[in-house]
Amino acid sequence: MRHGLLIIAATLLASSPALGQTIVIDDQDGSAAGFTTTGNDWTTWGMLGYGLDGGDTDYHYLSHTVGGNDRVGTASWTPDIPTAGTWAISTWFRRTENRTDDADHFIYDGTGGVVHISIDQQGEGASGWVDLGQYWCGAGVGGCSVTLDGTDDNQSDEANAVQYVLISADGDPPEPEPAPDCAEFPGLGPHTQEVYATAIAAVDWESSTLASDAPDGLEATTPNVDAGEYLHASGWELCDPPGEETIDAVTIEVLARTQYSSGQYALDLLLHAGGAAQTVFTGTSLQWHGVDVTGDLAIVSWIDAAALTGQLQLWDHPGGERDSDAWVDSWRMIVDYTSTAAPDDGGDDDDDGDDEPPADDDDDATPESDDDDAVEDDDDATPESDDDDTVEDDFSVLDGGDSAGDPDGSDFGGCSCDQDLEMSAALLPGLLLLPGLALRRRRP
Repeated sequence: MRHGLLIIAATLLASSPALGQTIVIDDQDGSAAGFTTTGNDWTTWGMLGYGLDGGDTDYHYLSHTVGGNDRVGTASWTPDIPTAGTWAISTWFRRTENRTDDADHFIYDGTGGVVHISIDQQGEGASGWVDLGQYWCGAGVGGCSVTLDGTDDNQSDEANAVQYVLISADGDPPEPEPAPDCAEFPGLGPHTQEVYATAIAAVDWESSTLASDAPDGLEATTPNVDAGEYLHASGWELCDPPGEETIDAVTIEVLARTQYSSGQYALDLLLHAGGAAQTVFTGTSLQWHGVDVTGDLAIVSWIDAAALTGQLQLWDHPGGERDSDAWVDSWRMIVDYTSTAAPDDGGDDDDDGDDEPPADDDDDATPESDDDDAVEDDDDATPESDDDDTVEDDFSVLDGGDSAGDPDGSDFGGCSCDQDLEMSAALLPGLLLLPGLALRRRRP
């Protein structure tokens, strides 16, 4: 048995993914696998030592002397992830006084989530690896990716290298956090929960976090709504009430307004949650606009609803693609549900009569007819008819016997307690060797 345990442990250790494995995607004049750009304003600077390391001579940056003069474009680093799990992601660039102070990085993880991080690239000299956080990435191309979006201003964003380092291997994505329990049962019948988004992410929106939580008059805004600009909302703190219920409808709403709703600056916005359900709206007054997303959920549960992400983006410029602004004050989710059963109060509801005193007692003239499971049954004149598992039966297990006096414990699967102890003693040295084996296996 000991050899078997050692072989299994060694096999598991040998086949486990190597933690710390590293993927670096460098720009390399745009020829690197996994590195792509959009827009015609990118150019490269080539000088020994100005790239990622001594052998890397260049980096990409948005320039007003090539393409147009607006310095607009995006760069993406998309690795082929060999092992699903948690990866630490970081970026490297060379600081100069000509760079942007708002390099918008969007990290797309393997669960469909997106995180926005803005980095100041101004200064002098190499940045070193700048931490972008840890994320669960799925295996394969696109299991995670990073996009540098330089479309929001006329500054010069730099794109050089992104690094992915495996922190822990886990083939399954993290489970979404379950909805918290509500404190009280709401009562049978229809009810409604209304919660506000607590997490906001954005592409080319200013002061995006002002769109979180309840309406407060403070608004996220985008100076000009263009294609590819988004506002995301998540973090719905729903609670799962006691008892049983069915969810009837899930609606996501945004409190928004546009600069113009007619004429050459007319603006139409699209609201959805990544599925088929969507709505298009416009209007210069701040008001709630909503879309019923119930049909987009495979299983309508509290966890499914809490995991949704609302998204707002451009639908159309019906007036001729003129610049127009939009504002968002708040996001909310409305869940309509029906409570169908009260929570179990912890009492005995199996109708077996255990909550009531026995109808008969030990004074019956015919004890065989007594269906009570009572300790006093052991004093019956005919003990063979007694089907009780008495306290004395339990003690017989401790010395390897049984209630019938079998000394070798055959009635318990042919294994006495002495045998159990002998087997435990045989297994113990092998189990104690496992930590040491693991340490030796991992030592470089």
